Amino acid sequence: MKRKWIISALCVCLISGCGKKDEVPEETAEPEPVKEETGVWVKEIGEMDITVARALDAFEQVEIPYEGTMVLGEMERIGQPAEWFTEGYDVNAIVVEMDGKHGVYDFSGNELYTPTVNVHSTPFAKGISLAKFKDAESGGWKYVYGYCNSTISSAVVMAPDFRSVSDVPFADYQYAPYSDTTTIPFWAIVDGTFGVVTPGKKEDGSADGKYSFAPYGGTGLTRNMIVPVLDAMYKPTAHVVVFQSGAIGPDVPEYLGKYQQGSYANGYYRLKYDDTVILIHAETATQIGWAYHDAKTFTEGYIPVKRYGYWALLNEAGEEVTDYVFNDISNVCDGKAYVRIGKQWGIINVAEAVERGQNVTWTALFGTEAGDSLGTLTVHVGDLNFRTGPDTGYEAVGNSVPNSRYPVYEITEASGFTWYRIDEGVWIPSEGTWATYEKGVFTADEGPNKTVRPDMSQEKQG
Repeated sequence: MKRKWIISALCVCLISGCGKKDEVPEETAEPEPVKEETGVWVKEIGEMDITVARALDAFEQVEIPYEGTMVLGEMERIGQPAEWFTEGYDVNAIVVEMDGKHGVYDFSGNELYTPTVNVHSTPFAKGISLAKFKDAESGGWKYVYGYCNSTISSAVVMAPDFRSVSDVPFADYQYAPYSDTTTIPFWAIVDGTFGVVTPGKKEDGSADGKYSFAPYGGTGLTRNMIVPVLDAMYKPTAHVVVFQSGAIGPDVPEYLGKYQQGSYANGYYRLKYDDTVILIHAETATQIGWAYHDAKTFTEGYIPVKRYGYWALLNEAGEEVTDYVFNDISNVCDGKAYVRIGKQWGIINVAEAVERGQNVTWTALFGTEAGDSLGTLTVHVGDLNFRTGPDTGYEAVGNSVPNSRYPVYEITEASGFTWYRIDEGVWIPSEGTWATYEKGVFTADEGPNKTVRPDMSQEKQG
C-alpha cells in the first residue's frame, strides 16, 4: 500500500553579536518524516499467518429455568459473541486457526492464547468453542469457553481473559445443551398468548405427537426472546419477539421469509427468503438495506453482508460503508474487523475510517498507484463490478458501493460502457449515469461524496 509522508521544515535564526566574531550556527537535525494516519489497516493483508478467523460460538437455544424444569428458548444475543450466554469473558477476542491449531487473538492482532489446540483431536472438530461446565462450587451448569481432547478424555476450561486454562473432569463438560423440541418443553405463542408448550411422551420417553400449553404469567425473563407462533396443530406460522416485560412485538409471517435460528442479536434478526437474506429491525418489524445473499449479525452498529460472492459492512441506517471486496469478514469489535482477501487475513479499523467520513473503498484498502491521476470517479449506484480489465469478460474482483470516490488513471470504451481504471488491473464501468467523472487530481483525504441518489438502480452492473 502506498503511504503519504509529511516533511516539516524548521527555520533557524542566526544571531551575531555587535563587535564580535560571527558565531557558527548550531546544526539542527532534520525531523523524521511523520506518517499521516489516514489508512484503514490495523494489520495489513499478509502480516498474519492465520488461515481461519471466527467469532466465538454461541448456542442457538438455551435452557431457561421455569417451575422446577428447563424450557428451551432463544434469547436475544446482546453485545459481542464472547459474552453471549457467558459472564466475565473478554469481548475483544476471536478464535484463529494456524496449521490446524486453534488459538485466541484480540481485534488488534495481539495473541491472547497461543494456537496449540489441535482441532482434529477435539470432538466434532470444534476446537475452542462454547460449552457447558458443571461448577463444583455451585453444583449448577454454566457456559464457558474451552476444548476437549478426545484422545485422553479430558476437558479444559479457558480463563475469562483467554490467557490461561484449567483442567476439568470430562464428565462435567458438555459441548451443547439440548436443542430437540420433540420431547423438551419450549417457549411459544399459542392463540395470542405467550407460554410453555410441553410435548407428550410415550412410556419409553419418545414423543407421542401430542402437546399441552400453559400460559406464562410471570415477569422473570432476563432478556428479550424470539419465539415461534404456533397454529392449532402446533406448527410454526411466524416468529415474534417477546420483550422482558412480557409484551409481544410485531410478527413476521413465515410466508415472507424463514427465520434463521441464532440470528437475533442486538435488536435485529434476519429472514431467509428464497436465495436472499432480509434484515429486520425486531421492535418495529421494518426492513433495512436491500436483499443480501448472506448476512451475519449486528455488533457495534455494523453487520457483515454478502452479495455476488463478496462481503461488505452495512450500518444500522442500511448504508454500505465498505466496498464488496472481502472473501470473508468477522463481526466488528472495538471498531475493528478481521477480513480475508483471497487466502490472507488482515484487520481493518472501519469505525475510525467512517468517523473520518471515508468509506472503506478499494482505494482506501489498497492505495493508489504512483503518479498523478487524471481525475475522480464518483459512483452513484450499488454493485458495480471491479474487473481486472476493461470488458465484461474479465474477472470480477469485488463490487463498489454508492457514493464512493476513486482515482482515475485511464479511460477507454468497450462493451457499450466507459471503463475507468482506478488502480493497476482494476476497472469500473459506467453507461453514463452510474458514475460521474471529474477531471483533476484525486484527493483521497476529502472523504466520499455523501449525496444520495435513491432513484438509481441498485442492480448489479457491468
